[in-house]
Amino acid sequence: MTDNLLQDLLRQRGDSGRFDPKEALPTRKAEAWKYTDLKRLEKFGWSVWLAEDSHGVTAIPDAALKIEGAINIVLVNGFLDRDLSALDHLPMGLSLEAGPASEAYGDGFTDRLSDALTQEELTLHVDAGKVIEAPIHIHHITWGADADAAIAHAARVTITLDKGAEATVVESHVTASGNGFTVPSLGVSLGENSRLGLYSALMEKAGSSQIGLADIGVSKGAVLDSFILSIGKGLARREVRLTMAGERGEAALSGAYFGTGDALIDTTTFVTHGAENATSRQFFRGVLDDRSRGVFQGKVLVREGAQGTDGQQQHKALLLSAQAEVDAKPELEIYADDVQCAHGATVGALDEDQLFYLRARGIPEAQARALLTQSFLIEAVEHIARPAIRDVFRDALAHRLEGDLV
Repeated sequence: MTDNLLQDLLRQRGDSGRFDPKEALPTRKAEAWKYTDLKRLEKFGWSVWLAEDSHGVTAIPDAALKIEGAINIVLVNGFLDRDLSALDHLPMGLSLEAGPASEAYGDGFTDRLSDALTQEELTLHVDAGKVIEAPIHIHHITWGADADAAIAHAARVTITLDKGAEATVVESHVTASGNGFTVPSLGVSLGENSRLGLYSALMEKAGSSQIGLADIGVSKGAVLDSFILSIGKGLARREVRLTMAGERGEAALSGAYFGTGDALIDTTTFVTHGAENATSRQFFRGVLDDRSRGVFQGKVLVREGAQGTDGQQQHKALLLSAQAEVDAKPELEIYADDVQCAHGATVGALDEDQLFYLRARGIPEAQARALLTQSFLIEAVEHIARPAIRDVFRDALAHRLEGDLV
């Protein structure tokens, strides 16, 4: 029998973990993957990056986000690079460790894939009552020895905030060279009355693919502000499992994505409300051009007894090309009677009246389209609560749009 991609990767890794040796990548027959075709992964001869391998990254790539005053933590092909990271003078109350990876968070396909490929885990911990003023910027960098290198790697980051702690964490994903098949996983635990800003930028190049997972727990009175910016040119799937585990917890989960070429951008969220009087907000905007495809699968589950839940979900997308496609599947499942829950999803094209208005004032069509597109996506970026991070993400989005639309 011919090996499939997954079997080959597991054989290179030497440990299948929780995988059946005969298991393959999921197909579109699986409900959770019906809109995301992974066949494109099979055309590469991926090589798993191992702990003993040496990379050639000597500095953080120019393509990476620049965040003033940030604590830079650099992972190259899934491993912490202490020379490139700023670890000597961490603020009081913040600790960082790198060690053998623990198991992932559930039994889904992405969890088991992460377990099979992850070799090292980075753990961030903020002590009770401590406020970390400087943003913590985790750089995920893919590096191959040449432009045709196809590198498979995984990274796991665990973030724990104790009671009353506060921090801002940015994770960004870029390609330094080669092509990457990356499997990042993120585990977040927010203690009582803690506050976390968690911001992700997926910016990998065409030819690269990412299947990522974030598992987040929000305790009593804790506040999460989260945003996902997907502006890469390959395949990017981010699964977010958010559990509102404590009463009066608050969570904002927002994002913006822009696809060109044959990019496939998939955001899949599952928000579980298991405590009283908790609030969750989801606000996503997407724009697709050329032959690109966007996917939004969002589910809100309100468990029995979770009275006073307020769960809102909204997704809007623009199609700039007749060949572009977006699939949206919002869901609500409610087992409590005193709740405020709603969802909505719309797909459309640029407003021709607005386009005519701009062109009538001498703005070239390409520039007019870029302005309208940017305005549409910026509406999501404005949901970022931290002004400094909001500005960085707005600039990254504008740079990407200018490069493809003007």
